[in-house]
Amino acid sequence: MNLTIGQMISTAAIFRNTTVAEIARAIGMAPSVLYRKINRNTLKPWELSKIAEVLGGEYHFHFSFPNGSKIGALEKQNHKSQAKKISSQNSSKD
Repeated sequence: MNLTIGQMISTAAIFRNTTVAEIARAIGMAPSVLYRKINRNTLKPWELSKIAEVLGGEYHFHFSFPNGSKIGALEKQNHKSQAKKISSQNSSKD
């Protein structure tokens, strides 16, 4: 089953009990901008990495070779404060 990036983000948001708009705000982006980038398929790998991290996950986009080499691997970025923000917002919904 191949999902579009938009479907993946929406599914991940539901899984984490949040919304795409909350994700956008947590990564410092206006919700309308994130929706536009999703619809135009113009999200950059580093933006997808930020989205995954605020959701408490990881996003991997690289080519892997048998010798362990990776091309396109992103440096791990720390977005723990945004992840905590979403987590605390979701706790207050309960």
